[in-house]
Amino acid sequence: MPFSDIVAVSGLLLTLTTFLFNLAWPKLSEALALDEYQSGPQNRRRSREKVWKVFYSRALPLTCAFTVLFYVNLPAAVRIIRSSTLDLWDFDVDRTLYVMVVLALLAFALINVELTLKLLKKWRKLR
Repeated sequence: MPFSDIVAVSGLLLTLTTFLFNLAWPKLSEALALDEYQSGPQNRRRSREKVWKVFYSRALPLTCAFTVLFYVNLPAAVRIIRSSTLDLWDFDVDRTLYVMVVLALLAFALINVELTLKLLKKWRKLR
């Protein structure tokens, strides 16, 4: 498979997972915005269940998806960076775009790890 096809597939997967993140964002932000100091055990239990559901149905799958995509694409990106020379006028666009896609995957993976950890912290505070 030509390298431009690999770049296209990686970009498509990044687009798809980013679209899924945008679909999950309202539920994630709603769960993160829940008040930790609610009165009554029933309210706290309902909030805790809501946070747990969002954790398992939205945050954890997205974190896994971005992390796996980053991990799968990392070796090729490292090879490209190792073998490349810095040339401002004559550079390979496909390779540059591929490295940028891998860096975007890393950024989204880190953002999702942070959101997942915040949800776990929120879940623990709702005890």
